[in-house]
Amino acid sequence: MKLYAIHAPRAAEAYSGPEGARAASTGFSFVALVFGPLWLLFRGLWLALTGYVALGLLIFLAARQGWLRPEAAVLLFALGNLYLAVEGRALAMRARWRSGKPMVDVVYAQSALEAEKIYLERAFASGAATWRETPPPGGAPVIGLFPEPGR
Repeated sequence: MKLYAIHAPRAAEAYSGPEGARAASTGFSFVALVFGPLWLLFRGLWLALTGYVALGLLIFLAARQGWLRPEAAVLLFALGNLYLAVEGRALAMRARWRSGKPMVDVVYAQSALEAEKIYLERAFASGAATWRETPPPGGAPVIGLFPEPGR
């Protein structure tokens, strides 16, 4: 079982419904360990990718100029990927928060789909989540064999 963070969009006035909620796995990412920059690119973490590339370029130039041994350069690249594997998901969570989707719940589940299901069950059981239906505008005719609203 894994720990999932549930992110839902912010609403300006009130809770707008759980339809935008998404589950994101937390913890260590083996993919980020092996494919660090590609993982950042796939997740859309542009600022972190820019920093990763800049530091990688500095390490490469330092090794090329002879200021850093090649073994040390490889070790620094490996440590950078290890950092992404450990903290990469936290970087992604902060990026979601900045984009208007803060973490609203934490769920322990087998899969992301099960985590979203558990979150929805909790949200509707607590009464915090209610679907808001907008009534049709007054005076607009209803299409079909139904009478017009208000008559």
